[in-house]
Order: sequence, then structure tokens, then C-alpha cells
Amino acid sequence: MVGSSAIVFCSPVAVGHVRPLLPLARRLVERGQAVIWAISGDGNEPAAAWGKQLAGLGVHFIDLDQSAAFPRGDSAEMGGMSLFRRIAARANDVASGAASAIEAALAGRRAHAGVYDFFALWGYVAMRRLAIADLYTVVSAFPAMVDRMPASSFMDDPLYHRELDQLRQAGHGCFAEVPRAGVIPRDPALRSLCFSSARLCPDPPAGIELLGVAREALPHIDDTVAAPEADQALVRQLEAARAGGARVVLLSMGTMVTRMFTRMGAAHVASLRRLYSTLAAAALRAGAVVVASTTELSPADLGVDEATLGSASTGRVFAMPFVPQPLLFCHGLVDVMLTHGGANTFHEAAASGIPLLISPGFGDQESVALAAARLGVGVCVEAIGYPTLEGAFPLDRVAGEVLPAMLAAGVSRWKQRATEVAALLAREDGIAAAEALVSPRRSSSPRNA
Repeated sequence: MVGSSAIVFCSPVAVGHVRPLLPLARRLVERGQAVIWAISGDGNEPAAAWGKQLAGLGVHFIDLDQSAAFPRGDSAEMGGMSLFRRIAARANDVASGAASAIEAALAGRRAHAGVYDFFALWGYVAMRRLAIADLYTVVSAFPAMVDRMPASSFMDDPLYHRELDQLRQAGHGCFAEVPRAGVIPRDPALRSLCFSSARLCPDPPAGIELLGVAREALPHIDDTVAAPEADQALVRQLEAARAGGARVVLLSMGTMVTRMFTRMGAAHVASLRRLYSTLAAAALRAGAVVVASTTELSPADLGVDEATLGSASTGRVFAMPFVPQPLLFCHGLVDVMLTHGGANTFHEAAASGIPLLISPGFGDQESVALAAARLGVGVCVEAIGYPTLEGAFPLDRVAGEVLPAMLAAGVSRWKQRATEVAALLAREDGIAAAEALVSPRRSSSPRNA
């Protein structure tokens, strides 16, 4: 009986790791299934930021910052580029308290299944502590990256191995082997899922199940009335520009990339400024309007201010810390997008038929850039982190030739191909596929070895 059981979700706090799971949680709750969701954050991004939204879905939210904080999160050895040691260390510090908090939330109910984002290694450990039999990890990245992750990024880190040793000594034998891609335990009972499509990634790594694109992650036009007034105002302004014949270019290199580049120093910030200012100027020359996501930098930092772009930018450049990207997508208000190649953005753009300019920053983003180019829906752009990126166009050539061609009257070859791909993706329902796996009434399918 559904009411006697619950499904447990675990995730990091970052948007890119929470958002892929939201539609699944929503659908399960709508079916009458109890969902408990634990999130671990830190001082920069507190878990509490998700409390209101998850409560609105009918989810029982656990703020682990209050009951099982990550005390070493602010230490020097966990700073900088130490992603993998941080993930393993959080598993050591947070998992026990997380298990206790989840058990209390279960209140005697059976945990039918556990679903966790692959970066939330602490979630795996916590759910193993609770003896939850059916565990699923959701790879919130482009699947092709799983076996392309440079092993040196974790294999050569003695502190990462120290944390794995501690997990193994705590009784978690699967950590006798280094996790796949540094984060996926070598547990044959663990099932690895991804809300991606064989149409986008025709050769996924073995053992990664592609469920199909989660189209429910995109809002519907009817949801506009619930959006903040500032977002609604932006929609109205862009609709007016489109009615006047202008096309829209969105510049968004992602929250994580922007923050990471800021920490990496002046050269990386300068590379962002060159991307934004060069492409914004090219878009204005082509008669387009520009929307720029600046995150924690200012428009001046990124060269999308009037002082840099001149009077032609007045009323035609909309720069803001965070752009309501999915809302613009569902209204069909983006004609071309510059992106870092984040998996969520790629899947949303592909489902929306948007041509892409991709300058990858790190992680799975190189795989996304290459996939978009192979599909014909986008172009690889020079990237500071990938100086030998296959098929990458120099930025000046993108600004002088590629972007103007994408914005020219009629349907560009990139737009035509993007529209074709979107039509194919419209037939998929990744959330339904996931629900069929984790729902109490439907979870009898055989597990992968």
C-alpha cells in the first residue's frame, strides 16, 4: 500500500543537482506517494533555500544543515578545486546524521526506494545505513562524461583516498574500489539513471540507463502568472522586441562556471568578459536584443554595459544576475544561446529547439559541446579550459560569421536541425520512465548487474 511506505530523495543543494529530480518528486506526490527529501548545503548555499519549494510540492523536506552539518566544508583542505575529496568527506561527515534524520521522518514507514543525485555520495551511505534495498543514483550530467572524467582529478589526490579509506573502515565495502567517475560506488545493486536521450547521446557508457529527456522540467506558458513580476516583465519586453522583428540572444555561462572562474583568477574572468562582450556586440550589429546572466559579476565586469557596448545597447541589452531561462524557453523567446554546456541547459535547449554556441568550462561540458556539434544543433566555441577542443571555432569567427548566420532572416541550418531534434525528444517522457522504476506498484523490473 502506497500510504505505508515512502521514497527517499537525497541531493546536494546546487540547482543543477536538485532541478532534475523535482518533476519526479512532483509526479510521485500527485500519485499519493510519500516523498522524503534530504538536502545538504553549506554557508554559501544553504539547504533551507529549497524548503518552501519542496513543501509546496507536498514533499517532507529535511534540512541537513540543521541536523547533520558538514563541519569541514569551510576548511582550507576542502576549498579550491577539491571537488572529489569534498564529496567523499561530506559522506563521512553527514551520512550518519542524515540516516537518523531520514529514519525519524519515516516515522515507522518502510522506505520503499532511495533516489539520490550522484554527487550526494552521503545519500548513498545514509540509505545503505538504513538498509534501503532499492537504490537509484541519478546522473545529473551528460552521460557521455561518466567514463571520460580525467582520472587524475581524483586518483592523484591522497586526501580523496583518505576519505575513501574512512568510508571503507566504516563498513562500506564497495569503497575498496575507487568509485566510477570518482562518485558512483561500485555496488552491483545500485542502478544508475540519467534523464537524457539516446537521440542526444547514442553511445552512453555501459550501465547508465537513459530514461529520456524530462520535459516536465520545463514550465508551461500557463505558469507565467506564478512567476515573479520581474520575470513576467522580461517576458513582456522580449515579446515586444520579437513583435518588432528582433531576435533574442541569451548569454549564460552558468552559475557554477561563473563562480568557479571568479575563484580561478583574472585570466578566467577576462575570458568570460571577452565571450559576453564580443557576442553581445555581434548580436546588436545583427539587430538582435541580448539577455545576459551575470551571476555574481556586474554587467561592467562582463562588458555588457553601455560603457562597453555603446548607445546601441540602450533598451536592447537586459543584464541581470539570474535569468528565468526555462520560462524564456517555454515562451519560445530565445533564438540563439551562448552556454557553458551544462547538462540541464543542454537538455532544456534541445527540447526547446534552440541553436547553441557552447564554450565548455569543466566536467561534462566538453562532452555536451561535442554532442551538440555532432548533432548539428550548435557550434563549439574556443574555451579557456579546453585549448584543444575538437572543432572549436575562434571567438572572432563566431562573432563575425556564425552568429550572424544563426540570426539571419529565415531558418538557419542550426535552427532547422534543432527543430527536428526537439520534435523527436517530444516523444519521450523520462519522468514516466523513472516513476515506473521507483513506484511501489511498478518496481519489479530486474536490476542490472
